[in-house]
Amino acid sequence: MPKKRKKHIRNVAKKEITIKLGLIVTLILFIYIVYEIFNIAIFSKEKVNLSDDNLYQYFYGMKEEYKGKKEIYETKEEIGLILENGSKVELDSVPIYYEDVLGKALFAKDMELVNINGGNYKLSKFTNIIQENNLIYAKKISKKNKTILDNAFIYDGKDLYFFLDEMQIKIGEQEYTLSPLSFAIVNYRNSIEFYNYEKNEYTIINDENTLNIDALAICNLHNYTINMSVDSVNSEKNSKLLISNINNLQELEY
Repeated sequence: MPKKRKKHIRNVAKKEITIKLGLIVTLILFIYIVYEIFNIAIFSKEKVNLSDDNLYQYFYGMKEEYKGKKEIYETKEEIGLILENGSKVELDSVPIYYEDVLGKALFAKDMELVNINGGNYKLSKFTNIIQENNLIYAKKISKKNKTILDNAFIYDGKDLYFFLDEMQIKIGEQEYTLSPLSFAIVNYRNSIEFYNYEKNEYTIINDENTLNIDALAICNLHNYTINMSVDSVNSEKNSKLLISNINNLQELEY
């Protein structure tokens, strides 16, 4: 076969390969764009307007306030607040409190409801925890119905514990009393911090000797103890380790 003919065939083959690679790349980009559009369409429906509410959170003892126009946004990677000035605040499992409504908090992330003498369930993101007439309720922010929570506490699967009853925090000889709707964060052997909702007080413990002692949360009303250093709970009826993967839990019906 003449050299020119061979060269022509090679050139044609190269062009065909280039075209095929280009089509594959184009197809991959098209699928990615469709996927992103789908996510935006789905997540845009989850936006919740909180413009009428003055909110606040505590991060390591610092109070962050969210006032004025705001809304919750969600993408496949994060949940957060869009503030009036356009800035974004990414949210985690730290509870969001309502400044002007007594006894009300919001969780932007999925949380674990730990029933002391029963099973554990998932509380879906955007769930309000409400205290009314000495009772505690869970209510999805987009729903009207609410469900009583009793003999239980809320856990984020990592380090944060949210209390529905009055709790005694005990670390060695040190003891603290926390009201309902308070929370504690225990970073094993690193730091212990807790917020007393009723007194609006934030405590941080980072003393090295104290951190070597397990942090306990004791509920005298229902007679159970949470070991927050090892993520376990003991009651009169049973002892169990807490579940860290909340997605494996059945969602609470509420």
